[in-house]
Amino acid sequence: MSIEIWQFPEAATRDQLVQLLQSLRYEKGENLFWSGPPGTINLFWFDSEDFRSVTGVDASVFPLDKKGKEAWNTSNDWALRTRTSISASSFDREFQNQTVRTIRRAFGGRFYNDHFGHNRYNVIDKPKSSPASRGVYALLTQIRDDLDSLEHALPDEFIKSLYTTAGDITAETDKTGVLGFSKQYDPARVVYNALVPFLIAAIEHFFRATFEIMLKYNKRSREILEGQNKKISFADASALANGEITIESIAAGWYSFQNLNSVQRAFRDVLDIDVWKAIRRRKKISKRLPFVSKSLEELIGARHGVVHGFSLNRDLDRQGFLELLNLVRAVLEIIEREIEIKLRMTLGPG
Repeated sequence: MSIEIWQFPEAATRDQLVQLLQSLRYEKGENLFWSGPPGTINLFWFDSEDFRSVTGVDASVFPLDKKGKEAWNTSNDWALRTRTSISASSFDREFQNQTVRTIRRAFGGRFYNDHFGHNRYNVIDKPKSSPASRGVYALLTQIRDDLDSLEHALPDEFIKSLYTTAGDITAETDKTGVLGFSKQYDPARVVYNALVPFLIAAIEHFFRATFEIMLKYNKRSREILEGQNKKISFADASALANGEITIESIAAGWYSFQNLNSVQRAFRDVLDIDVWKAIRRRKKISKRLPFVSKSLEELIGARHGVVHGFSLNRDLDRQGFLELLNLVRAVLEIIEREIEIKLRMTLGPG
């Protein structure tokens, strides 16, 4: 659950509170969820270094009227509200504590933590994590959220039965196959085919971004690539010098993450993770128990047919597409487990 801390300094002006927050690297912005009373100044802190923050910390310096002062038993004209969301990392929660402590040391007063009580700081459970484990976790969370959104938005098929002079034809009574034939030209099936490249894009993005994250924080992997003595273009070297790209993204460019053999080379040779071995197994997907590697190759082939030949699989119905979507989820789950074994820790926000 989210944690809100309401803080009431003994003596502090609006500008003093805002300036101190800015010294802590808070930046002014809009708060769509809590704008506060007129005169409120909203700020936000987020630490992107080493994937420490998940949602950051909201801070709002707001005025107190007579009723507010009476309710909170304070004579100061300005108060501070800080908030961390339900999905905040331990680093976010720690920084919320640090913010409250800093304000209290500078201006005195008291505070109320809506989760832990009066003058009580956040009690923080800090699980074992590393920059790589937090980074891959954040990546997986984003991809899975997008896949969930796709599933919820996936349209139903239009043709569910046929109405004829002889009566309604349903899937149960379709003895001639006319309903099945008609469903092949259901407009929704074009949509399902059009979304196949999205599924491959999700897998490609996962492998590529994971490769970059793992490479960044693995000294041994970097030494392996340095030993290959590959050359880079002047354009890449210039962009690297200007901070426009990273050395990890340049290294990722040496591989195709749409090609499973290339993915295998990148992960096995550089990260010491055997992707082929991991996915050459049967895994329950919807109601089937296929070999994941074979199903994934078929999905990649289907994407190639759509993109390069505008070849549509008219037999791909809604349930069939959901099975492909669940195949992608299965691949993510399998490789997630391999990464946890490699890092010797559970992936999480930290």
